[in-house]
Amino acid sequence: MALLKIIFQKMWNNKWLTCSLFLGLFITVSLVSSIPTYTSSVLHKLLVKELEQHQIDKNHFPGEFSYITTFEKDQNSVEATKKIADINKQIISNTDLPLLANKTILSSVPFDIFNENKTETDKHGRFVGLTDVEKHITITDGRMPAEKSEDGIIEVIVPETTLQKRGIVLNTPLIAVEGDLELTVKPVGTFQAENKNDPYWSIPPERYTDDFIVLEDTYREVFFKKELLSSARFFSAFDYYAIMNEHIPSLLQLKDKVKADVSDVVDTPVMVQFPISDILSSYEKKEEQLKTMLWSLHVPVLVMLALYLFMVSRLIVNRQLTEIAVLSSRGATRFQIMKIYLIELGILAGLAFLIGPYFGMLLCKILGGTNGFLQFVQREALPVSLGYESYLYAAVAVISSVFMVMIPVFQGSNQSIVHQKQNMTKAVTKTRWSILVLGLALIGISIYGLFVFNTRQPAVSQDYSVDPILFFIPALFVIGLGLLILHLYPLLLAGVYKLGKRYWNLSLYSTFIQVGRSFNQYQFLMLFLMMTIGIGIFSASAARTLNENFEQQIRYENGADVTIDVKWPSNEVAASSVSPSVTSGEQVTEQEGEPSEENETLVTETQLVYSEPSFEPFLKMKEVEHAAKVLKFDGIRAEAKGKALFSFQVMGIEPKEFAQTAWFSPNLLPHHWYEYLNLLSQEQSSVLISRSVSKALGVKEGDYIKVEGDYTNTMEVVVYGIIDYWPSFLPEKKEEDEEAPALIVANLPYVQNAMGLEPYEVWLKVKKDASRKDLYQSLDETKDPIIMMSDVHPDLVELKNGAFLLGLNGTLSLGFIVSIIIAFIGFLLFWILTIKSRVLQYGVFRAMGIPLKKLIGILLFEQVLTSGFASFIGIIIGGITSVLFVPLFHLSMEQQLPFQVIFDPSDERKIYLFVALMLSAGLTILVLLVKKIKIYQAIKLGED
Repeated sequence: MALLKIIFQKMWNNKWLTCSLFLGLFITVSLVSSIPTYTSSVLHKLLVKELEQHQIDKNHFPGEFSYITTFEKDQNSVEATKKIADINKQIISNTDLPLLANKTILSSVPFDIFNENKTETDKHGRFVGLTDVEKHITITDGRMPAEKSEDGIIEVIVPETTLQKRGIVLNTPLIAVEGDLELTVKPVGTFQAENKNDPYWSIPPERYTDDFIVLEDTYREVFFKKELLSSARFFSAFDYYAIMNEHIPSLLQLKDKVKADVSDVVDTPVMVQFPISDILSSYEKKEEQLKTMLWSLHVPVLVMLALYLFMVSRLIVNRQLTEIAVLSSRGATRFQIMKIYLIELGILAGLAFLIGPYFGMLLCKILGGTNGFLQFVQREALPVSLGYESYLYAAVAVISSVFMVMIPVFQGSNQSIVHQKQNMTKAVTKTRWSILVLGLALIGISIYGLFVFNTRQPAVSQDYSVDPILFFIPALFVIGLGLLILHLYPLLLAGVYKLGKRYWNLSLYSTFIQVGRSFNQYQFLMLFLMMTIGIGIFSASAARTLNENFEQQIRYENGADVTIDVKWPSNEVAASSVSPSVTSGEQVTEQEGEPSEENETLVTETQLVYSEPSFEPFLKMKEVEHAAKVLKFDGIRAEAKGKALFSFQVMGIEPKEFAQTAWFSPNLLPHHWYEYLNLLSQEQSSVLISRSVSKALGVKEGDYIKVEGDYTNTMEVVVYGIIDYWPSFLPEKKEEDEEAPALIVANLPYVQNAMGLEPYEVWLKVKKDASRKDLYQSLDETKDPIIMMSDVHPDLVELKNGAFLLGLNGTLSLGFIVSIIIAFIGFLLFWILTIKSRVLQYGVFRAMGIPLKKLIGILLFEQVLTSGFASFIGIIIGGITSVLFVPLFHLSMEQQLPFQVIFDPSDERKIYLFVALMLSAGLTILVLLVKKIKIYQAIKLGED
């Protein structure tokens, strides 16, 4: 009890340092525990969406798990069914998932079905028992069967289609015969599913047309006793909305578990159906990838937190070295001294462990609301919940943090005051070569990683993902370069001091002396600022680059905000009614029977005629800013210089409207793409060709190309420009054996005059403030039949809501904010304690007649030479790191566009604003503290 009293008294005496230490522990636990929480939440959200889409695409409930086993004649099917039912109950309960449906389908051996007088057979039939079937059906005619068979008559129900198929009416007895066994059956009702979307009806009632449905109790009473069971199907419908990451391993083991356990009961093969097992397997891999990425993104912040905890712990120990010496002189052992600090840490760490994961849940919600680096939007909240893994991560964070904090305690617990004074004297003159060695080692590792990645081939993957090492290596580079500069800075400072020694005023002279002699005490603070700003700039550039490249790829492939293919009126219906084999480009007259030779000739020679619908409705839409006509067609031939090209696409456009509507990055071509469109406007027969066309035909600017279409349509065009990229044109081959994609861009009126009127696509540029709901409604009001529509907006939303970009944007933004907070607290702690330790020095300065302005000047210059210099170097390091390492992200991306490193000044302004506010607030607090220092306080302190 006395020990606890001492500990709490010590914590109260150093309450600000204790609070700062607790804050570091709290943030560390929150960040680390948020990794599994966020991973589970975002993957659960994505999994539910994918399973919902699976249900729409396959028209099949995704939570279904079922297996069927058959029985041989000489086998005790009843006993086997009971054992398998127990096994099924145990296996399903072990998944710990709620069930929406759970049933057993018992099927008998096939019976020959006769009418009552046995004169007419009605094929075959089985008797089927469904668990609780009466709760999931609606009787459409007749009634439910009696609970027990009376007079040997088995009452059954059948689907509505059975009566018509078998040619019977309700309440007509039938005879079922199987070998020597004869049963009397009476259909007493027809039924349909009470709810067609009920997972219970994974096998719809229509599939039981040849069967007779018997109530479960009757089935067990009659068919179990007579050993007439042929197969048993065990069906479970899991609530897939409740599937979390921790459930996936047990769900993936279901198949093997069922086969292994059931094979011990029966010798026949077990057929297992679990349609979503492949989807779940992919999410198990995604979980590992996402966790690895989050860890790599959190590493720089965790390193800063470790340095922060170490710094705060060292400040606490340094302030209490006298107390430690007194305890040691009174016989306290090193273990006992460390025990006191360990108990104090245990109290703080215990509180952080209890409440940290809940704050981590809040951080996960922040992660889910990011749309870019330091960009937050209103979005549906992630379904966040705490699991055992979150507390496991929190425990690891607590143990690691306690170990880090105890290092200064261990160093100071065996030192007397004499030792401490000797160490302080050595610290003034001692050069720490370990900093230089560590800095060079980290730079060497990061440069080696840069070299390895530069020699690596780009990955071939359709997933939006990035190698997490690409975030980890730059962090090492920032830390290493920061340590190297910290080692060299005292030499630079000494050189500047000597150059202007005769000219420095009092404030600068005092600052150079103070910083030069006590530089070691500034190193942690300066490294904080360098890491915060350097990694912040790199994070901003990385996030902006990845977001923009992914988004530009989607916009480029679509060509415009919305592309629409409208069905044009034509004589195609009349043509197809004569000869189904005629293509869409052929016209025939309507006849009965097969066409004659004369008619076939007419078909092949008659061209399909289109009627162009009005384009005005698209231009008048209030949600549309611009609209353009874009004609695309294939299947034509090009000739030039004795060479021919068959596989290419012609795009007909109106240059002005196309420029206003299409999306295209100006950096993709040597000149602005408007200049290429201006070339098309100068000459109607001019074209732009892709480089693949230029190579295939051996043509260049100024050469002519002859383009031949169907029938006798031809046109001669002249090459005005060669392009590598164009809206919606994908220049890269998707398969190695494919021919290189080729494109010819021509003027739409010229193409239509030469090749005939063909349906074109409608490209729309949507106003920024227009809603998609209003746009779709306006499109419906045009009354034009839309064959196809491609909207870029849903793809962009899906991209931003994906696990990768959510985790990337959220973690980088959160990491920077946490880094700023930690750096600000460390900044204030350092300078407040420094000023308090210099009360005597500043008091003497005031007593000597130095005015307050010069005293503040000393403090300001000290800030410039330490915090200001660190911030400036952090900006430079961040820029160098971005230039070196951000281009490596293209290795993890497969895209049609060249990878572009993007620096957005707005991102950097946010960083500068944060840092400026931090330094300004900190300096204001320090100036206020200096103003409060009184001369008599210094004199009294000197007397003490």
